[in-house]
Amino acid sequence: LSLYDNNLIGKLPNSLSYLVNLETLYLFSNRLTGTIPTSIGQLTNIIDFWLYSNQLTGTIPSELGNLINIQKLYLNHNNLTG
Repeated sequence: LSLYDNNLIGKLPNSLSYLVNLETLYLFSNRLTGTIPTSIGQLTNIIDFWLYSNQLTGTIPSELGNLINIQKLYLNHNNLTG
């Protein structure tokens, strides 16, 4: 799912976790805010997850450790901690 550079505004919805067969999610270069939902850890088939260059805050959830197939995870250029 490629939604990068679309000027998307708002928070990442918990409902993203329903996309259990998703392998790529490109949401970089938008204006996403808030925290990364812990439910993202349910996307165990995801390979590429790019969230860089947004306005995300808070801690990086430990549930990202559940992404057993992840090969590329980009969270840079946000205001994340942890």
